[in-house]
Amino acid sequence: MKWLRWFVASPLRLGLTISGILLLALLLSETLLDQWPGIAQASQGGALARQTEGSLRDLRIAVVNCLLAGYLPAAFLAVLRRGKGTVHALQGALDCTQEECGALADSIRFSPGGLTAAALIGLAFALATPYVVQPVPEAPWSPASWSPEVAWHRTLGPWVGAWGAMLAYAIVAVSRRMSRLAIELKSIDLFDLKPLLPFTQQGLGNALFLMGYVAISGLMLLTESGFGLISLVVGTAILAVAGVTLVLPLRGVHRRITEAKESELEWVDDKLREQRGVLKSGAERTSGDLSDLAAYRDLVRAVRDWPISTSSYVRFALYLLIPVISWAAAALVERFVDALI
Repeated sequence: MKWLRWFVASPLRLGLTISGILLLALLLSETLLDQWPGIAQASQGGALARQTEGSLRDLRIAVVNCLLAGYLPAAFLAVLRRGKGTVHALQGALDCTQEECGALADSIRFSPGGLTAAALIGLAFALATPYVVQPVPEAPWSPASWSPEVAWHRTLGPWVGAWGAMLAYAIVAVSRRMSRLAIELKSIDLFDLKPLLPFTQQGLGNALFLMGYVAISGLMLLTESGFGLISLVVGTAILAVAGVTLVLPLRGVHRRITEAKESELEWVDDKLREQRGVLKSGAERTSGDLSDLAAYRDLVRAVRDWPISTSSYVRFALYLLIPVISWAAAALVERFVDALI
């Protein structure tokens, strides 16, 4: 199965291939079923104009589902690969050989039970979605009532729901493994946190994958009616989760930094008490001892408890803007298409 290994070797290749095949099949089915005349008539008010129902609305939702159907498995694979790459990037901080780091990386696996539970939750959410999105059909899951475009919704919906939940599970599982990995760190240099940067990059990657999902799925909110409630709930939850997933891989190293600071401050306080005793006794002491220790204590206290630099916060903020940028681009495309028509 060499072709399969080549296929999954790159998350980007995997996602583009799945979405590309689905989009081509969608366009081909619309052509074979002669759906384009009706779609063209529905688009007279604007190719991307908001509509409450109709073939044009259903086609656009089907396109978004095709994009998500490729993106979510690719993001799932990317989370796993990024976790393994983080372990190798921490080789110096972990003080392990290439073989030992490889064994640690291979230990990042997903529980079959956890994946199954996540997939079932996502499937249940997908099955419930047609009962929430307005207008609600009389029999959402009766194939006899499906238009060709709605058939794509109902077919891809469970796939998208299951993979979306499994992506969330993968992010949490890998992040928890990264947090526990901090126990293996040989030491913490409070004045050089650069070796811990891979933990931060793992958290930023988590946020990026979630924002990619928001950017794609949010296209339905931009162009379609009826998704207000569900988009508000899911979008707000994901934005909150993005912040959580940023710090989730850093919990363990945050604990190690805090412990190292406490240990160092305890040592400094002991030395300060010693110097205070020397000062009170009038014994000879080295000039500047007290001031040097006090300055060193201030330096230790100023060390960040989380290995997140200002540039990392800026990157996180930019990631949060990805959906806004994609939606703005969609609005520009709408203006361009309307101008052509």
